Amino acid sequence: MSANHNNNKILGIDVGNSSIHWNFIEDGKVESYNRNKHTELSLLPWEKVKNENIPVVIGGTLPHINDAAKTIAKDNKIKLLEININNQGIIKNTYPTLGIDRVCNLIGALNTFQGLNTPIVVFDFGSATTMTACGKDGDFLGGIIRTGFDVELKAISSKTLSLPHVELAKEQKIIKLNPLTHNTEDAILHGVIIGQIAFLEHTLNLFKKETATNPKVVITGGNSSIIARLYKGYDVYDPYITLKGIYFRYKTNLSLV
Repeated sequence: MSANHNNNKILGIDVGNSSIHWNFIEDGKVESYNRNKHTELSLLPWEKVKNENIPVVIGGTLPHINDAAKTIAKDNKIKLLEININNQGIIKNTYPTLGIDRVCNLIGALNTFQGLNTPIVVFDFGSATTMTACGKDGDFLGGIIRTGFDVELKAISSKTLSLPHVELAKEQKIIKLNPLTHNTEDAILHGVIIGQIAFLEHTLNLFKKETATNPKVVITGGNSSIIARLYKGYDVYDPYITLKGIYFRYKTNLSLV
């Protein structure tokens, strides 16, 4: 095993509400991620991490998964650093229960734009859909949370007697959104997608009125490809912004303890 850590390479782990996203990140470059169930934490490449002495950096919304990762790291003598709301140190004026994934989204977004002179708004389309905003210097401005695509589709079928469950994967057949559909499945699917886009557009309009600014808009999250394909009112589409935020937080000179 190498005696020194590779300071430019980490195993970044983003623990979300429904799954774990992870990958090796070197020099801030992320072009894909791997997805595992929470119960599959032990399947991550711990042996490679140990043999190559690669630091592990985790940003997780679920304390029990973070604790399990710490146990694995301790047992294998792996350096593991946890980003949390108290030690992230970049986004200012946050509140104690703010999800660290939302904070990492903002950190990643801040490092995306050069010479930034406007606020940033990040829409994350995952299990929940979130909007999180900060000023150009990292001052937290606030945000909101609503149901995500899958939650809405499941709710429609589970809370009604006659409406079927529609798989979100069927969105790939949609070329253009249409409010005038001709079957129940399309009516549900188009309705949910239009609702998510309407949320994005209306939230942005409210934000602009509230702040008198024209922010940079970033879309991310596991279902963000749907938005990127059917809506063009954004500046950056980056499904890896959370992992990039984890990396950039690691690369600052702030202590992670």
